[in-house]
Amino acid sequence: MKITKRQLRRLICESGLNTTWNMGDRVVSLEDVTAFLDNRARPVITMNACSLKKMLSREITGIEPHRVQRADISVPIITEVDRVTGCPVVVLDGNHRLAKAVSLGADIHMRVLYSDERDMLFGE
Repeated sequence: MKITKRQLRRLICESGLNTTWNMGDRVVSLEDVTAFLDNRARPVITMNACSLKKMLSREITGIEPHRVQRADISVPIITEVDRVTGCPVVVLDGNHRLAKAVSLGADIHMRVLYSDERDMLFGE
């Protein structure tokens, strides 16, 4: 089966592989964040998705039901955690996966990026 460029672009977009954050002077990609976590050998941890959602200090918004339905909850999300308090702040990548896990009452796999590390990466 041959895939067209248009189909490839759609697949990349839907998979989240094109996730970026525009910081004005530079663009930080999901690949950059993942490489940062890999360099620090940051493990994947598992917790109850409902508990995580309640702990987040920022509400999850803009969830598209069709993307939640297709989300693969076996893929770890990336959550920013305040290093001082240990509290999750926001899901940087994986909001649809978290929403699906919550709807299923399932556990979610995640990797942690601490707030001070986010400041280093994103320059804030």
